[in-house]
Amino acid sequence: MDAQALLIFDLDGARFAVDATCVLESIWLPELTPVEQAPSWIVGVFSLRGRIVPVIDLRLRFGHPARPYSLGDRVVVLATDRVPVGIIVSDVIEVVDLPRAAIQAPPQFDGSVPGSAHLLAGEARVGDGLVSLLDVARLTCIPEARAIADAAQAAGQQEPASERQFCAEATADARALFRVRAQALRDAAVAEEGDRLGLAVIEVGGEKFGVELASVREFCNVVQISPIPCCPPHIRGAINLRGDLVILIDPRAALNLPTADVGGNKAVIGTRGEQPVGIVVDDVHDVVYLRAEELRAPPPALRESGGAEIKGAARYAEGMMTVLDLPALLAREEWVVDEKV
Repeated sequence: MDAQALLIFDLDGARFAVDATCVLESIWLPELTPVEQAPSWIVGVFSLRGRIVPVIDLRLRFGHPARPYSLGDRVVVLATDRVPVGIIVSDVIEVVDLPRAAIQAPPQFDGSVPGSAHLLAGEARVGDGLVSLLDVARLTCIPEARAIADAAQAAGQQEPASERQFCAEATADARALFRVRAQALRDAAVAEEGDRLGLAVIEVGGEKFGVELASVREFCNVVQISPIPCCPPHIRGAINLRGDLVILIDPRAALNLPTADVGGNKAVIGTRGEQPVGIVVDDVHDVVYLRAEELRAPPPALRESGGAEIKGAARYAEGMMTVLDLPALLAREEWVVDEKV
């Protein structure tokens, strides 16, 4: 079957897609450095492991009003024939393979039509909704992209001037987190990637935890959980994840956190043997890369209470996070669902 792989993302509640073969990676939005004399929809640049990436605000590219950024925004980094270019999106949904025949040609507009119309490559139905496929070549057509990247490189990625502070309307904690993300991306040089520990930063019960990316199968939103009869309270239930039955566990008791009547609406999916299993979390905040010396031994009290599930502690933003061993956490014997019940 002649199919096309599409990365589907959300922007202010609307679904868009780009050719997945053009996608280099997806990251949490970092602090951006403004660039002089760039188009208004180029809202800044950042250093991605030594490569300068201009970033497009899709709202401005479509001719819509600007909106404040949030910590939940993501940047999809696209390959172009000049330099990598990022686009800011609200959320990354999934990658799907669609038959090319299912992608309809977009309405015909001339180049003077404002907004996103002249940036469309097609329309397709995915699930219960319509998705607009964007033309990556037109979307990222920035003749001066190389000059923008070179100018930013020559400037040495200096900090933004105070009068042009990135996301000035955000809280001080949020701005600090944007900056931590940018620093992590700048420091994670390709040559050093093998010496760094990649962690997803999650939140449970108001506390920050890190789980090793290598042990994470995926992250997902929890929409509807099917309860499992005769199970202990820490077994929240099961979800159908693209045909896989995934048991969801509330980790609060194991982490010595107060129980809650309502759990989080996100899940971190790992595996127990061959079976996918997930822990319910309040939020997934970030991805960071730690040097070996940045991972500290956990305090004795924390090690005693958490046991093998605690790998250490590390500084994160303005505070600390506990680094968890996700496979050990999921391997707890008391978390096994008795299939005979």
